[in-house]
Amino acid sequence: MHGGEPSVHFINSVLVTVVVALFVLWRYRLAILGGMRRGDSAFLPLPAERAPGRAVLADGDIAAREQAMRQRVAAAWLLTTAICSLPMAVAYMVAGKMSASPTYALALTCSYMIAALPMIAVSLAWPPWRMVIAFVVMMLSFAALCLLAGIIERSLLGRPLSWKILGLVPLFFDIAWNQLWMAGLFWLLSWPTRLRGVVPITFAAVLVFAAAPFAGSRLTAVLAATEVGTPWVYTLGLNGVFMLIALPVGWLAWLRLGKLAADYEAKRFSDAQLLARTWWLMLVVTIGFDILAGRERPTFALLLVVGEIVLFPLVNHWVMRWLGVAKLAAAKPAPTLLLLRVFGYTARTERLFDRVASRWRLLGPVTTIAAPDVTARTIDPGDYLRWLTGRIDDLFVTSRASLDAKLARLDLAPDPDGRFRINEFCCRDSTWQATVIELMLRADVVIMDVRGISAARLGCEFELQQLAKRLPPQRLVLVVDETTEREHLKAVFGPTLEQVRVIEIHRRRDADRAFEALVDAAGGAGSPPDAWSAGKKDGANQAAP
Repeated sequence: MHGGEPSVHFINSVLVTVVVALFVLWRYRLAILGGMRRGDSAFLPLPAERAPGRAVLADGDIAAREQAMRQRVAAAWLLTTAICSLPMAVAYMVAGKMSASPTYALALTCSYMIAALPMIAVSLAWPPWRMVIAFVVMMLSFAALCLLAGIIERSLLGRPLSWKILGLVPLFFDIAWNQLWMAGLFWLLSWPTRLRGVVPITFAAVLVFAAAPFAGSRLTAVLAATEVGTPWVYTLGLNGVFMLIALPVGWLAWLRLGKLAADYEAKRFSDAQLLARTWWLMLVVTIGFDILAGRERPTFALLLVVGEIVLFPLVNHWVMRWLGVAKLAAAKPAPTLLLLRVFGYTARTERLFDRVASRWRLLGPVTTIAAPDVTARTIDPGDYLRWLTGRIDDLFVTSRASLDAKLARLDLAPDPDGRFRINEFCCRDSTWQATVIELMLRADVVIMDVRGISAARLGCEFELQQLAKRLPPQRLVLVVDETTEREHLKAVFGPTLEQVRVIEIHRRRDADRAFEALVDAAGGAGSPPDAWSAGKKDGANQAAP
């Protein structure tokens, strides 16, 4: 078997995954929208007024806690990829019958460790510019490390040093390009934030199910080459052989989907860890193709791919425990963030999720009311499987009993990678008001995006009135811009608006100030005397996007 055939199969699986993922998101959005518009249940009475809960923060230094979490998570991904990359580098050198050079093994290992970069970026909610800077720094650091290793190796072997040793720097870049260009292309295809929630489970299903035509063609060739198998090929035909393979393969794909969803629900891994496994699979398979096609060692390539697929989650689990990532996250009370917004602004809401809610997941859980504008950020393997099996109604709050059950199942514990989950509540028209109040009463801090609110555009007055009525204003952060009518907002919220932290956002990076305001609110820091004026002053000279 030549390497070209399975390589084409794998590439097609990646491309099909992107198309299928986009289709899934579209259909899932429609399903959520349809469920929201259904009015088949009675209006739930609003909860009685009571004191809202609040996590008791030990030291109030939440910023330091976030920094410690960021450092440990980044170290965990670097160490995971380093441990898994070293045996793959050695195997690649053995397969190619290369000389045992520690410097070359280090160069290959460092090349494979570049895979840690997108894993870190997703876990820490990095903006694109930070990832670019980190990539440049990582490449230069690894090149310098390889140069230092080359100098040490030549010195230990008693070889003279010359300026030609500097050639190790461009050599490392060349090695990294040759090893990573195809995997990097796959990573880019699955990188868009909107696809990350559905790519891993879609890829797992497509990769398994798409093996049917590949296995069918191989089985047909094997049967046709034998006297016993030839009549079967003529009897069944090509379509018959395909169905003979497709049915059990489809069953295996379905089992795989169920296993992934069950493991995710059991918190055996997080969404970021599942995505990281997908990216690592893409890398090791491309290395396996190189060994298969270039070295013509199919058994060696298969063992390498299978071994790395098994090794990566085991190493990652051990590293996360060894560094105490989840233990650090659970050591102190985790403040819960409730995210509210004016519905209908998908791109704007997604940007706020990426820069605020995603960062908050290092500190505590996030709750929100589900809607089509956030489905790409909140869909998980369990939601995926419910939609796929036609059980989307299971996600919706339809009665007081179902609301109480979902509140009791709030996921407030960290995942193995130390990040907390997003708890989304899908509601009918008749249940969302009672649900949002219950979430308010369980939130430690609340951020609400009121950009665009005006006397002519209603829609979030109920939430604002309930926030003003039921929560201390010091625990709230409002996001505004130049389209927000101050007088209307004050008329709806009331006189305590001046005690609320109000952040004016014009550019994407301004969302960091909203996160900092949330950290202050969670830590009990006092709000500025005139938060609205402060926000206006900070954003006065910034151009609107």
